[in-house]
Amino acid sequence: FPIPKAGLQNSASTTLIAQQVWHLGTREARQAIKRQPKLNARTASLVSTCQALRKYQYRSWAKRRALAKNSILNEYAHWMTSNLKDRSLVMLSLLAWHFDSRPVPLPRGLIEFFAKPDDQFDSVCASVYLSYTNMYESPSLADFKEKLSHLLGFLEWHVIKGAAV
Repeated sequence: FPIPKAGLQNSASTTLIAQQVWHLGTREARQAIKRQPKLNARTASLVSTCQALRKYQYRSWAKRRALAKNSILNEYAHWMTSNLKDRSLVMLSLLAWHFDSRPVPLPRGLIEFFAKPDDQFDSVCASVYLSYTNMYESPSLADFKEKLSHLLGFLEWHVIKGAAV
């Protein structure tokens, strides 16, 4: 396989953390958190940073960098990448690289993708698919779209059920 597993895990972590940051920045998350008993300081700070980042349309590079280094998010990403199959890691890595192939902390476009995935899903998926087929044989773009959609839905379910924070 052309890319070492550790490299895939790091890039896939970017996608996992971006999805988590987007979710924690939503109004729904803010409302759900208001109904919770007092959060510990680390979690409260994380949620506050995600909410502020959303408010300013994910523009703050400093906040994105801080979130990329957040221990809570990194523990979740490490746990997930340790449990995902290589093909899933490749899909998530290619998704991160689609938005920025440089090692930047949480590309803004990637976080925005999770805000409105349907707006870009077809074009993003087609681009990721082209790279994916260079590594694996894939039956069709339609099958790939279904697999990527299922993977992202599975990961979102983990975020919503609270496995992440």
